[in-house]
Amino acid sequence: MAFETVAADIPPNRNWSAYWIWAGDDPQPNNAYYYIRTEIELTDPSDTTFYVTADTRYKLYVNGEHVGEGPVQSQPFYKYYDAYNLDEFLDSGRNCVAAVINYTGTMEDTQGGFLAELVKGGDKCLVTDESWRITEADAWEQDTFETSFNLVTTHQEHYDARQAPDGWTEVGFDDGDWRSAVAVGGTHWDDNDTLPAPAVPPWTYLVERDIPEMETNRRTPEQIEDVSECVHLTNRQRPEDRSITLSQSGGSVTHTSVSNAKALCEGRTATVENSTNHLDDHTFNSIYDPCIVLDFGRVVTARIELELNGPSGGTVDIGYAERLVDGEFNNAIDGSFADQYVMCGDDGGERFRTFSWKGFRYVKLRFSDCFEPTDVSVTAEVTRYPFEELGGFESNDETLNDVFEISRETLRLCSNECIMDTPWREQRQWLGDASAVTIGGIYSCFGDTALPAKFLRQSGANQQVTGLLANVTDTASHDWDAALPDYSLWWIIALWEHYRYTGEDHWIHNFYPQVQRVVQVFVRYVDDAGLLTDVPFWAIMDWADLDRRGEFGPLNALFYGALEAVREMARLKNDAHTVELAIELRSGIFERFEERLYDADRGCFVDANVDGQQVDHVSEHCNVAAINFGLVDEDIEATIIDTLYESESVDYVEAQPFFTSVVLQALDEAGRFDLALDILCERWGERMVERGYTSTLEEWTENGSRRNGEFLGIPRSHSHAWSAHPAEFLIRNLTGFEIVEPGCGTVALDPMETEFEYEVAIPTPEGPIHVSRADGEVQIDAPPDVIVTGHSDQPIR
Repeated sequence: MAFETVAADIPPNRNWSAYWIWAGDDPQPNNAYYYIRTEIELTDPSDTTFYVTADTRYKLYVNGEHVGEGPVQSQPFYKYYDAYNLDEFLDSGRNCVAAVINYTGTMEDTQGGFLAELVKGGDKCLVTDESWRITEADAWEQDTFETSFNLVTTHQEHYDARQAPDGWTEVGFDDGDWRSAVAVGGTHWDDNDTLPAPAVPPWTYLVERDIPEMETNRRTPEQIEDVSECVHLTNRQRPEDRSITLSQSGGSVTHTSVSNAKALCEGRTATVENSTNHLDDHTFNSIYDPCIVLDFGRVVTARIELELNGPSGGTVDIGYAERLVDGEFNNAIDGSFADQYVMCGDDGGERFRTFSWKGFRYVKLRFSDCFEPTDVSVTAEVTRYPFEELGGFESNDETLNDVFEISRETLRLCSNECIMDTPWREQRQWLGDASAVTIGGIYSCFGDTALPAKFLRQSGANQQVTGLLANVTDTASHDWDAALPDYSLWWIIALWEHYRYTGEDHWIHNFYPQVQRVVQVFVRYVDDAGLLTDVPFWAIMDWADLDRRGEFGPLNALFYGALEAVREMARLKNDAHTVELAIELRSGIFERFEERLYDADRGCFVDANVDGQQVDHVSEHCNVAAINFGLVDEDIEATIIDTLYESESVDYVEAQPFFTSVVLQALDEAGRFDLALDILCERWGERMVERGYTSTLEEWTENGSRRNGEFLGIPRSHSHAWSAHPAEFLIRNLTGFEIVEPGCGTVALDPMETEFEYEVAIPTPEGPIHVSRADGEVQIDAPPDVIVTGHSDQPIR
């Protein structure tokens, strides 16, 4: 068997001849930008591939043309690179290859670096080495405000076009004042030993991009939310943070000028001008800045692009927000995402496109030092993962249609070059969010496996010293003592489900060692009763007030469910020891879970047992987890459902959107799809759709969290994928879809009898299955290679 087949998810390093290069000064500057360039003679510019990466990110130009940007964010020890065909950009004769590099300086174990080589017909004709020229990109201000919780859009971007050199990306530019690049040392045992990649820490494993390029489209604002003017005041306490003055409330336009603002919604030009009274009237006590707030109608993931024609030194501050606060633009409280552009005053006009994309609905433009009429137009260059819409749900129930749409839209928003928790606040690839909710939604709505595959690989490559996987898996992480143990369990289940969906067993073979290490972490904390107790990591489970002490019920139930996946993986691997271990651990939990945690008098499970005593605290979480993962018999199942949802005889902590995914699954598992549908309509329909949200909230309330039992005024995001489970539920659960054979060659369907009519498309690797119900009749149309059975295993097609 070929090595490539055995190690399908561990591609070998390519044979590089290029060197990692940098500026030769501080290897870890904070938010530094550099220009880098070289020129090359080519007689035949065809059949070319350009391999390139950088730490942290680059924008690539060839002969003055923008080629692309990257790389995909990753850990330095699992570093992505890109490959471009440059045939359309290269000329016969002299060519210029250039890039802007931004090293953010916010990730541990990294340093600035650039690596590239041009291959033509198998021969390497250009590599990064010390012949390349490099210089600081002074157009970008380095000391700008850092949004510490975001590792993608780490700093505000302040760009002064007056400082940008003309023609630096083109042949013939005079770079005589620039420095020669310096090759980065190759090994830890000899800092002076310079070697080509990949033998260069910290970038010890280089991985070719394994997802497609993002699709882009242009979007103009849907409406002008506000036009105002603000007194121009200098923010002396935190001048590097533009969000402060962008959050300043303004008054009606009196001293400034804003003409034709509505034209911005049509892609046309508006004209603005700052107040000029102070120039002629020395008793006039203010300068006023014109401001325009744009509403793009829904949350988007985009780069803002401005076209301007105004005076040199005229400045535009750009603020981003998901929502308004008290009807006003304010992004200083949470997020603080903002950029700034200073015009060079080019007579032919000028264009600015932000280096990084942001997640936003509202954009505020604030103009200063524009003391003559300044023309401006604005568009959002939307970037998102190029999903095909292979799955779908449509019915004659508009609430369900709207719930499905905001859920599917959130999956799109949170899918870019990684699977994000939210594109607004963090843009991080959180392990549990993606494992428990997002990738199941991706399979169901789009049938894509490449982005989930990238997530599983990156996560498996980020196992910490404890054996748990890192909370955030597309960056280097050292917070091993803050790992969320439940997230590693969700990843195990997700890995098994990926195999079941794709039928590709190499996923299990390659990542089985990581699974075993995770299991060993939990084995250490199994007590004499057979339950996990006092696991010394924070099991978040949900943003909810849970009693996580002692024998914590929801974590034990999740461990029980993950062990089922471990047992099946071990059987696939013919690993008798782990099969027996999983059976033994599951038996221990099953035999004592009810005894230790079920309160028969109240008819429900409590959250935990501490030192042999049940706590009083009751949550939806422990009860639905016990049902979902098969820890209760039918009698207790029915009692729990009555206690929580019908007689409502106990007070309990309600699950937030993330764990309500388990609520829906548990009720469907218990044969109460009707009740699950009621909860879906009430929680997503009434609390989100009816309130006008266009994507799913992080928690049920936008202005606060109940994570510790009190209402804390913590702003919640409007675009959280862990809340998007209804998209999967209305496709798979409504049709009773189950995978019978890995790869979906055989599936089971049991379409629900409902008061509404529906049409559903279920993507599979063999093609979509279409299920419709109308006038009491069910129609099923499946690809010819897919066997469809009922849940009795009898073929129904």
